[in-house]
Amino acid sequence: MGKIIEVSNVFKSYGKKKVLEKVSFSLDEGKFITLIGCNGAGKSTTLRLLAGEEKPESGSVHILGEDPYSFDFSHRPDTFFIHENYQLGFSQNLLEMVKIYKEVFPRFKNSIFNQILKDRKISLKTNFKDLSRGQKMQFLLMLALASRPKILFLDEVTAVIDIEGQRYFLDKLKNYVEEGGTVLITTNILSELNDYTDHLVLLQETKLMVNESVKDLQKKFIMLKKTEDHSIFQHPKAAKIRKDYDGKDLFLIPREVMDEDTIIQKFVIDHPPKLEDILILHFQLKQEQVADEMVA
Repeated sequence: MGKIIEVSNVFKSYGKKKVLEKVSFSLDEGKFITLIGCNGAGKSTTLRLLAGEEKPESGSVHILGEDPYSFDFSHRPDTFFIHENYQLGFSQNLLEMVKIYKEVFPRFKNSIFNQILKDRKISLKTNFKDLSRGQKMQFLLMLALASRPKILFLDEVTAVIDIEGQRYFLDKLKNYVEEGGTVLITTNILSELNDYTDHLVLLQETKLMVNESVKDLQKKFIMLKKTEDHSIFQHPKAAKIRKDYDGKDLFLIPREVMDEDTIIQKFVIDHPPKLEDILILHFQLKQEQVADEMVA
């Protein structure tokens, strides 16, 4: 599979606030990619840059080999961007909106749209402005999936959808990826994406920290359960993640730390880290680094 997204040395700020600094990464097509980071890490800004809605102050972005900011960008029907504050100026009902999108996206499939419409029970006689936030997001996802773009950029789209709807649309997005599409999604509720994500991109403090397949990333870490005191749990690279079902603390450590001390094998549990575990690890290590700098 080829590189569908290429970002090189991107810098972006808003006034005096730096949001992205020298960020570079590339992503393969046909993947379900989750972009994570703490609030203010630059996730939404990154998606706006990739979708061509904003330009970096320096560096370059290429989507399907082309500059998305160019007037001659030929892949506009190949990308679809949805965010939680998505606003449309349409006063028409939903059916009229569908007709407009069918003209913009030549691969629009009525069969896909009608099946989702039937499953989610949204009336096309309704005006978009009269829908609830959750209904608006579901309708936009219907349009996106039926439009058959090559890339879906989705920024915090699941937060306003009910639990049943979240699972329904995530399954639909997974099917879309299996058919060759690419999803790049941001979320603050990482647990909902554990069973879907192929690839993880982590932004922290304006920098790119991780750009790796989930399987490869999970192999780099080991989960430990603190059943008794041991120095390993004070290791500077050990992070307390959460509690297990029995109330005992779970820790995440890099595999090379494990290789240093075979005695700690008795603490190892056969649980691959979840997406939120990896985020917490990076957050805790960063916090400890800041604390060390303050003491120094």
